[in-house]
Amino acid sequence: MQIILGITGGIAAYKSAELARLLANQGHRVRCILTEAGARFITPLTLTSLTGEPCFGANPDQGEWRANPSIEHIELARWADLVAVVPATANILGKTANGLATDLLSTVLLATRAPVLWAPAMNTGMWEHPAVQANIARLRAFGHAVVEPGEGTLACGEEGSGKLAEVVAIAEAIQMHGTPKLRSLRGRRVLITSGPTREDLDPVRTLTNRSTGAMGIELARAFRDVGAQVQLVLGGDLPAPWGVETLRVRSAQQMLEACEARWADSDGLVAAAAVADQRPEALAPEKVKKGDGPETLVLVRTPDILARLSAARRADQWVLGFAAESEKHLEQAAAKLVKKGLDAVLVNDVQDGRAFGAQANTLTPVTAQGPHPPLGPLAKDQLARAVVQWWAHRLEARESGR
Repeated sequence: MQIILGITGGIAAYKSAELARLLANQGHRVRCILTEAGARFITPLTLTSLTGEPCFGANPDQGEWRANPSIEHIELARWADLVAVVPATANILGKTANGLATDLLSTVLLATRAPVLWAPAMNTGMWEHPAVQANIARLRAFGHAVVEPGEGTLACGEEGSGKLAEVVAIAEAIQMHGTPKLRSLRGRRVLITSGPTREDLDPVRTLTNRSTGAMGIELARAFRDVGAQVQLVLGGDLPAPWGVETLRVRSAQQMLEACEARWADSDGLVAAAAVADQRPEALAPEKVKKGDGPETLVLVRTPDILARLSAARRADQWVLGFAAESEKHLEQAAAKLVKKGLDAVLVNDVQDGRAFGAQANTLTPVTAQGPHPPLGPLAKDQLARAVVQWWAHRLEARESGR
């Protein structure tokens, strides 16, 4: 993605350097535009060094400079796939909301047809002022996106709202708003399950598995980025992705109840969770002490969430299952596809611990037509995007009758 990063005058400008580095490391091309006030907090040399791209706008040694004043703002406006202003002061918000262009950044903001994203940062009183809120509302009406500021201790020492959002959250918002939307998934309501479930043995011990939930979280991001309305039912401890409605659960029964409450309003299900197949027959109210003799643990089956939801689906709903198999993974996936009435199964070969944690992974789609070419090995964020593209193509083919 080609990103214009506008940096205005506020103490949070130093965080823009971290954002520029993060975006560049993710493979994006980032060109920064400094306002005159922004150049008092951070220098063009810093931003150019972090991005490998030229920095435009104000220079503390030269004032505002322009390589080609007659067309530079148009060229930058056309170059950008997305324009992000981080931090966004009350001044730049007011200028753009009212169509004013007094420097390079405000001119580019008026000239661009790319998505525009704002990450405001200012004193609580300024942020809550009716004029600022009216300008925010007007920018939203233009189709611009806003990453709301957080709460905390501000540079002035006050406590309240107005603190720049976390850099990682801003980067996720940029990815979401700058990614091209897919016709077959845009606006579709997608329910995703992710993470392990935990079945308590006593107040201390649990029965679980080695899943972290990383793959399901990346799938939630990938579906979100192409325009789907994602609801994530998440087990485990990983942080939820930005911009995704997330419900935390612990046990298989809790996950089932959360999914059943949302399934009727969904267009599709991506069942990536690693649900524990068994739970203890009885939950000990106190920690179980060591005994001298053999110890017995009686297990009973947990509900089959995927089978229950698939059996209850309407004709216009679709269901993607996942499988982690240590042997005969294609045969096992084909059997799961038929037994549970799924549209596709994406199967991992987890022999020797493959696929767990942060390592790269490979998924092989299996449908009624048989196995498809494997997706991967890829890092999980890239693999999730590959899965979404593969499924979107199949949905388009289904809708066109091919």
